[in-house]
Amino acid sequence: MYQSYAIADCRPRERFDRFRALVDEVFCRMEIDSQREVRDAFHARVDAVDLGNVKLVRVSTDPLQVRRRPQDIAHISTSPYLVKFQLKGESLWCQRGRQVHARPGDFVIASTAEPYSLTFCGDYEMPVMVVPDAIMRRLTPDPDQFLGHRMAAEEADCGLLSSFVAQIVARMNQLSEPMVHRIEANVLDLLGAVLSARSRPGPLTREQLLIQVKVYIQDHLHDHQLGPAAIATAFGISTRSVHMLFEAEPMTVGRYIRAQRIAACRRTLEVEGLSHASLTDVALQWGFYDLSHMTRCFREEYGEPPRRFMLLGHND
Repeated sequence: MYQSYAIADCRPRERFDRFRALVDEVFCRMEIDSQREVRDAFHARVDAVDLGNVKLVRVSTDPLQVRRRPQDIAHISTSPYLVKFQLKGESLWCQRGRQVHARPGDFVIASTAEPYSLTFCGDYEMPVMVVPDAIMRRLTPDPDQFLGHRMAAEEADCGLLSSFVAQIVARMNQLSEPMVHRIEANVLDLLGAVLSARSRPGPLTREQLLIQVKVYIQDHLHDHQLGPAAIATAFGISTRSVHMLFEAEPMTVGRYIRAQRIAACRRTLEVEGLSHASLTDVALQWGFYDLSHMTRCFREEYGEPPRRFMLLGHND
């Protein structure tokens, strides 16, 4: 869902306070300072699109400085990561004592669980992805290793991700609901690839390995052969080790795979209906052997057949 926040409609003297309140609402509590001489004529634009689990917010304002302070951190129960893309202008960003000078095309990753500062010396435009902690840790087991580092536009994969995000924000008010969910998957895939290419090597903990296995499952739901043996081969471990990873989980690995397939089919039916595919196509797309297999699983999971979950208006 797209939303534009009408800061320009406020009285000139009220715009800065309106912007500060929006930052608290859309991101989290921060201290924001604008140059005193421009406060009476402060210009800002904020619009956002909810991609599903991730929110993408475009911010552009006059020069200002942002600080995430310890007292601000105490006011939140969750601490998402912010992936900040420098689209126009330049900024100085500092976290963990590391300072980054970001130029157009660069991006940085900030943790809202720790203090940081961000300074814009001139007018700028910055799309910001708000990524929940759990999702970021699905992409990389140790996201904090990237804090205080510049993801440079001149590096092919970073530049590609920045360009893709720029294309999204340029059209964010035109995106259809089905397209929005596909965009979230694509942008997270690109971000995950960038981070994986730069992750520090080292042995994984059980929790980190489990996260990576779950990501692998999500990425291979279409594969009819997906199961403990295929996962073991992909990760170079034994089938027994795969089963042991899920011993403390609510589901066995087999039931987890089935649950993810059912959830994927349901999302497809609720978002797209049968406008581009049949029920059998949806079943095969997400790794079921046939329509009867998917129908049986739906009845066991929800007590209803898959057709009951079709997008309203496509269930004729």
